[in-house]
Amino acid sequence: MPKEANSGILCLATKWKRGYRVVSCDQMHNAVTDFLRTSHTCLLLVHPEVCKLEDAANELLLVYKWPCLSVGRELSTVLLSETPQLRSRAARQWMKTHLREMAPGPVLCTSIDLLFEPTLRLDPLALMRDVSRVTRLVVTWPGSYVDNVLAYAVPGHSHYRTWRRPEVFIKALD
Repeated sequence: MPKEANSGILCLATKWKRGYRVVSCDQMHNAVTDFLRTSHTCLLLVHPEVCKLEDAANELLLVYKWPCLSVGRELSTVLLSETPQLRSRAARQWMKTHLREMAPGPVLCTSIDLLFEPTLRLDPLALMRDVSRVTRLVVTWPGSYVDNVLAYAVPGHSHYRTWRRPEVFIKALD
């Protein structure tokens, strides 16, 4: 683990950035360290609150200096030039091509919400697993992970989805 992560200095700033404790930095850094020591190629950092995931991503960028891909921001630009019928294929192809160019990783993927847009007909988890075969990924995932069930969003949200036994390295953040 980088020295900064052990010192707690960066974590303290992140924890209290908005006046409340965001995530346990030790917990997050331990999960990242465990992930990096394994053969797993995709780590999902899961929490239901997007602002907490953003703070976690900022912490990881400060400490590890990985490249970051804001999926929603960059992919939305690409999809605007596609017809609705071709957007699903264009999204899959763009993710694969763009992340392949960032190999070997890890690459921090943030703002993944666009991948859950029903009109794109994507399975975001399968897409992340597929892309991570070439480029290791650390993904901030808005949702929950309880009893081997990964969820995107919260029940009642129009894009709420679940996966049983998702077969990726997952850390639910406190």
